[in-house]
This record gives sequence, structure tokens and C-alpha cells, in this order.
Amino acid sequence: MRPAHIKEQRDKEVRQLWKERRTLRKEIYNLPYIKLDKPLRHGWYKEIVLTENLDRYKNKKAIEEIFKMLDTFYWGRTKKECEENWNNQRSKHFIFRDVPTISKKQFNRLSEKSKRLCTPFQYREYRKIKTRFYIRMPKNAYRIRYTRAYITHFQVHDPNLHSRDAFLEQRLLSPGFYELNEYRYRDKWSTKETKKSRVKIKQELGRYKNASYRSLRIELWERN
Repeated sequence: MRPAHIKEQRDKEVRQLWKERRTLRKEIYNLPYIKLDKPLRHGWYKEIVLTENLDRYKNKKAIEEIFKMLDTFYWGRTKKECEENWNNQRSKHFIFRDVPTISKKQFNRLSEKSKRLCTPFQYREYRKIKTRFYIRMPKNAYRIRYTRAYITHFQVHDPNLHSRDAFLEQRLLSPGFYELNEYRYRDKWSTKETKKSRVKIKQELGRYKNASYRSLRIELWERN
């Protein structure tokens, strides 16, 4: 029987390494957490909270329904970093009264009464026009505040799992395996041949965009 090529053997081993690595990462993720006796101080939160004035409004349940979908807080090591993270996230979309907006997918999951509090607007992102929704919440129904962040639980560390995961990472980066690993990743996301052919045809047709019909007939006649 003809022996397998060394590239086939390595490709098979790369697949086995990836399979074992996925299993290890899942086991590490599912490790239990231990509650700390004394919480550790860990940065700040800038968050939106509902106030007691919410009870004055008839649409209280609608506001609470929308509030569950919002990104209500952002973390930072310091108040300055927390403010920067807040502004970076808020600057991605237009904001009304510093309240985050919701996507069309989130809007479709709301009840009819909650949808009445939303105002659609459109914006351009990566050459596409997308739709989001402002939330018309009463100004006295919420407020923005800073709160201290604490670490209350600690995940159990298994040295055997972490050392094995590090070994697999180095194995995939070793000579011979790295090239196959990069090729498999690149080939997965590479442009399809049909799309490449369409782009090539479109580029060729672009040459004749401003050409007259007479010159085009002469060029085709001379080529054939």
C-alpha cells in the first residue's frame, strides 16, 4: 500500500489538533466559579437606571420592556476610561438624550404598545442603508450614574487543561503545521470563483462604458 503523503498526514493532524482544542476550550469555559469572601474592587460602571418617577407614567410596562433590550452599562478601569467606552459605543449610532437606540430586529420583538415609543431613522454604514429606532423615554423616568464595579466570583483554574491548550497552540504554530493551518483558514473565507469571474467581467466591460457603438464594433471585428 502506498504511504500517505507528509502533507496529508499533517493536514489530518491539524484537524485532530483543532478538534481537541475545541474540546479543551469548552471544558475550560465550563469550569465552576467560587464566590470570594471579600469582593475585589475592579473599575467603574457608567449605567442608565430607571427612577422612582417611572410609576407616574401610564406606559410603565412598555418602558420596562424596552429597557430590558438596551445596553444599560459600560465598564472602565477609571471614570475617564469608562466615559471613553461610553462615548465610543454611543458614537456608533445617533443618540437621543444619551439613551441608546435599538436595531430593527429588536424592534420587531417588542409589543405594539412599546413600538409606539420608538422613532425610526436611517443611516449609512459600509455602503448600506440601515434602520434603527430612537427611544422616546420620559426624561424623569431614567438617570445616568457611576457605580463601583467589584469582582465577586473567581473561576477555578485547572493547570492541566491550560498547559495542554498552550501546547496545542504552539503545535499549530510550528513549521509545517502553521502553513496548513493558515491555508485552511484562508481557504474557508476566500472569494468564490464565481464572484471572481463576475468581478473580472465587470472590469472588462468598464473599458467600454464610454465607448461609442461604432468603435466597439470595429474593435470586436479586428479581434475576431
